[in-house]
Amino acid sequence: MNILMITNIDSDEKLEDIWLARAFQEDGHSVAIVDKNYDEKLESIFDIFLKRNTWSSSATIENVSEKYTFRERIIKKNLPRINFDGKYDGSDKSYLVKLFKNGYEVIPTIDNLDDLKLLDNPNKYMLKLKESYDGIGQLVLKKEELALKFNNLYIIQPFMKFKSEVQFYYIKDKFEYALEFIPSKVPVYPNAIRYEYNSNELEMANKFALLNGEYYGIQRIDFIKLEDNTLLLTEIEDISPYLDLDQVDKETREKFITDYKIMVYEYMKNKFHI
Repeated sequence: MNILMITNIDSDEKLEDIWLARAFQEDGHSVAIVDKNYDEKLESIFDIFLKRNTWSSSATIENVSEKYTFRERIIKKNLPRINFDGKYDGSDKSYLVKLFKNGYEVIPTIDNLDDLKLLDNPNKYMLKLKESYDGIGQLVLKKEELALKFNNLYIIQPFMKFKSEVQFYYIKDKFEYALEFIPSKVPVYPNAIRYEYNSNELEMANKFALLNGEYYGIQRIDFIKLEDNTLLLTEIEDISPYLDLDQVDKETREKFITDYKIMVYEYMKNKFHI
């Protein structure tokens, strides 16, 4: 196969994409790695398109959307693709509002001022852009400031103290590994620690991973860990997840890469009979 991997080629995390590409090359496939502004003519040459982390390292509040032209184009053409069709962060963070209303273990989230009573009257509130990452455009406000700043581009959450961030990594809905970041990935990105999850935590993460249904791609289920050790979902990252493969042991990394290849081959066989 001719494989096009679309990523942020200027990112410090591109090593994990090189590892993935090399694994396909070792199986005899041709792989090119490009950024999201590649020439559309390439879409008539390649057999499958693997979306990796295409967030721009120079993103701003005005430019955080993942709805780039290449993604819309490939979906419209119905080209073979991996990590293009996520239902959750692949759209925007409004899904957190629905999950909260439906009783899931998620950070309390609303999208209108009339529902503030559902947030239990915290001292401060978080305003987060529906289309954002890494805290870009994020505001911490008192209640009286909300009406001045809030509009339909934002979701509202209570400002919560937490001990760490915990992330569960999946290929499709198959769990691979979990990592913890202490105290937080924002604003300083700490080294990851292998997370020793319990059965209830894994069951919770699995529940969120299953929400995408028959999804071909990598998913990262992200939580904050509160001071009482409760986990609450922050996002279902189903479109451009960093994998932190450089921070896991060699055996875990090699298994993940092998399972990723198997998923891609299964997709091509089941969907396109290749």
